[in-house]
Amino acid sequence: MRRTLFIFFLTLFSSSAALASGQEPDILIIEKDTFYLKSFPLENLKINKKTIIRPFDNDGKLGKISTGCWRGYVATWKIIDSLLFLIKVENFLTKEKLSIPKYLKNNGYNPKIINGFVLADWYSDSLKKYEFPFASAEDNKFNLCNNELSKNIFKKIELEFENGKLIQNNILPIEAYLIGHKLSYYYSKSWIAGVCGVTIHGIIRENNGKMVRLEISTFTANGQDITEQIEKKTIKDFENFWINPRYCEKNE
Repeated sequence: MRRTLFIFFLTLFSSSAALASGQEPDILIIEKDTFYLKSFPLENLKINKKTIIRPFDNDGKLGKISTGCWRGYVATWKIIDSLLFLIKVENFLTKEKLSIPKYLKNNGYNPKIINGFVLADWYSDSLKKYEFPFASAEDNKFNLCNNELSKNIFKKIELEFENGKLIQNNILPIEAYLIGHKLSYYYSKSWIAGVCGVTIHGIIRENNGKMVRLEISTFTANGQDITEQIEKKTIKDFENFWINPRYCEKNE
C-alpha cells in the first residue's frame, strides 16, 4: 500500500513539474522587433464559449508531444497596420505547417482573411513582461505574458489588444536606449551581500542593437545603498554586465 502511494505521489509530482516547465513561446513580429509570447492568442479563441480543438489534435489525441510545448504547436503572429494577423502555425516536433483557414473553418470559425493572412479579431488581452522563472534580463529575448501568468508581479502594460487591434504599445525600441542613459534592474536571481533581491543601478556604456552594457554605479536593497557591503570580487562580476534594457526601469 505504501509503495502504491509512493508511486502515485511520485507520478503526480513528476507531472506537475513537467507542466511547470518553461513552454516554447509563440512569436510576435512588430516591424523590426521580434517578441516571445508565454501566453498564446490561439488559446483565446472560443466558439459558443467552448475552446476550439487545438492544431494537430487527432480525435482528442495530440500524439507525440513535448513537456516543453504541451499545446503541440508554435504560432507566429505579425502586426500589420496595427492589426494582429496569424501568419503561421507549426507542429512543435515535426515542423508540419497548418492550413490555418481550413483548420479554423473545420472548427466552425469563419476567418477574416486580409492579403492572405488571418486576422485575429477574436483576440483581446493585455500583455506584460514575463521574467520569472524561465526568462531573464540577461537574455536578449523579450518575453511577454498576460495577467494570468504575470500574477500582477509587473503592473505596466506593454502591449494591449482589442478585437485583434493593437491599441497600446509601450515597448521602446532598443535604439531608444542611448549611451549615458541610467537604468535600474531588480536582480532576483541570487544573493548579493547576504540579500536576495537587490536593485542594480547603472549607466549605459554600449548598445549592440539587442542588449546594453551597464556600468554599475550602486546596489540598493529596500531603498538602502548597500554598495559598500558588497565584496570587491562580487562587484568585479558585474564589470561586463550586458542586459536586455526592456527588463529595466529607465531613470532620469
